[in-house]
Amino acid sequence: ANGNAKQTIVSNWLKNGSANAQIHDETELTEIENVKGEETFEKNGDKITWQADGKDIYYQGTTEKALPVTEKVTYFMDGKEMSPEDMAGKSGKATIRFDYTNNEKTTQVIDGETYEVYVPFTVMTGMILPEDYANVEVTNGKVISDGDKKVVVGMAMPGLKESLAIEEGDLKEDI
Repeated sequence: ANGNAKQTIVSNWLKNGSANAQIHDETELTEIENVKGEETFEKNGDKITWQADGKDIYYQGTTEKALPVTEKVTYFMDGKEMSPEDMAGKSGKATIRFDYTNNEKTTQVIDGETYEVYVPFTVMTGMILPEDYANVEVTNGKVISDGDKKVVVGMAMPGLKESLAIEEGDLKEDI
């Protein structure tokens, strides 16, 4: 409910355009599992060799590595900050705010000058709500109804404004 990750699962797709019998990869992932086939692998340190038999490999694993983007979720009921547990069963104007932090900066030389810029990420957040939720609005996103439920999707690009040195009011149009 607060945006903290409980587990981080990474999905990889190794494209086998040359139809190789084996595909070599490097990974720090643990608990590796083939999610779309029966192909097996051998792991030696960070090196992994898949017995691909000419096929693409789709695998997942877990990591303890810090996430490149983190989020903070804050809840409000009728303008007052509140925990989601305290909001349960109440009615009123509920607001859920998602704030994202881009944790990946890199130093780049652009036109001979050195800049610190964020690695570009697009973050999407979504939820499905019952159709009886009224007046659902989203900033930087969209609300879609299929008559049975509402789908709310929001989008953010954390760090982009800082990387481009954009100030409030610099952009005349909604983007």
